[in-house]
Amino acid sequence: MKCRAAWAGAVLSAVLLLTGCGGGLSADGEALTLDQSEALAQVRFRLAAQGDGVIELTAGDADAVDHVAGTLTLDFDDGVAWGELARGPEGIAVTEQVAFTPDLYLVRTAGGWQRTTAPSPMLRVVFGLGSDRPENAQLLRQSDARYLGTAEDAGRTLQVFRAPSADGAPARTRLWVDDDGALRRLDAGDDRTLVIRPVDEEPAARIPILDELIGPADG
Repeated sequence: MKCRAAWAGAVLSAVLLLTGCGGGLSADGEALTLDQSEALAQVRFRLAAQGDGVIELTAGDADAVDHVAGTLTLDFDDGVAWGELARGPEGIAVTEQVAFTPDLYLVRTAGGWQRTTAPSPMLRVVFGLGSDRPENAQLLRQSDARYLGTAEDAGRTLQVFRAPSADGAPARTRLWVDDDGALRRLDAGDDRTLVIRPVDEEPAARIPILDELIGPADG
């Protein structure tokens, strides 16, 4: 797996600095146990190790002009994503075929693929979901990461953790993990600011424009 250290650290910081307020779970949480820290250390690595993955994403208030929602395929090795996003308030949102990297956003129009500005800065967060190596479990246990309890989401009972803060700033990013240690949801502490769910679907075929921009996929 290619190492994307040049951008992965910055994007992960963006994930950890998201703020919000949680409800229905412990506000303060509990320090991680040894088993919890070891499991949490594997979550992002396990997700990326599965290869191309599919996520559902929503960001922003449902009635806001900067609201986005859709389904994306992620290539964690190359740091690229593609799929369909609905942009704008629910009910009148415009659905677009998109492809993007941390630094480039493309929309398909009648005239072909056009570079434009991403509709939400939250989209960059998707590239922090996976990691090419496990975290350091000992450092996680020594950090301010916390176990918040269990909660229901999409028909599953999940263990919920608060991610450690970045650069000393308070964080509310939550990681929702199933009994097998798989990440099932990441959010910014609420159901509105940002919610990402990895889903068990077949990845969409890679969009050729990505190969023109960054080179063909490995293999």
